[in-house]
Amino acid sequence: MFDEDELLEPTEMCGCGDIGYLTARTIPIDLAHGVGRVNNVPVYHCRNTSCPEFRLPSVVSRRLEVIAEQMEEDLATESVYTWETLQQPISNPLPESGVTTEHHTNNQIPLQAFTLQFVNRQYEDAKVVQIVPGEAVFFKSNLEDTEYYLLRYDEDPHAEGFSFSLLKFYYDDPNFTYENYLEWLEDGHLKELGRISLDDVETTLVDEFGAELF
Repeated sequence: MFDEDELLEPTEMCGCGDIGYLTARTIPIDLAHGVGRVNNVPVYHCRNTSCPEFRLPSVVSRRLEVIAEQMEEDLATESVYTWETLQQPISNPLPESGVTTEHHTNNQIPLQAFTLQFVNRQYEDAKVVQIVPGEAVFFKSNLEDTEYYLLRYDEDPHAEGFSFSLLKFYYDDPNFTYENYLEWLEDGHLKELGRISLDDVETTLVDEFGAELF
């Protein structure tokens, strides 16, 4: 079973003491057979390009211990961060109690793993600028500075599997943060572009933003 502290928040403290935002890093890791590294590890960083610090969420640290054990067993020196729950079918429908932003449940873990795979994701016409684990992914247009998109999980107890809404909005502040977005949302307007099943998310994003950049 998962505890609530295994659910990541969109922002926490960076290792330098400033506010940190979810991003992904390659992390060195001590192994019995030498030093290895794990790619795509979720961390909190302040977005200051000169800051070398970051902070590992506690659930990520625990998961890295498991990954390290597997690397030692395989005598591997490099791995990619994955969530244990990805071994389970992510498209299983939620029970009617579902997920709410007020009450985290264990059902958010597969959603959290799904949303976190978009950290640092870039497409031809847009890039990810904010993740709210288990709830939402924010994209900023590369074509228009004030144009943003929101991929938001929508709880629907009558739908099979997870469903999302893709929304568009315009936001003038160049320093986009989730906290400022919530303030803007009190008077701001979101335009719904459509509802998407989990299986159609990747295809829809490519259709909307162009090919993913690597």
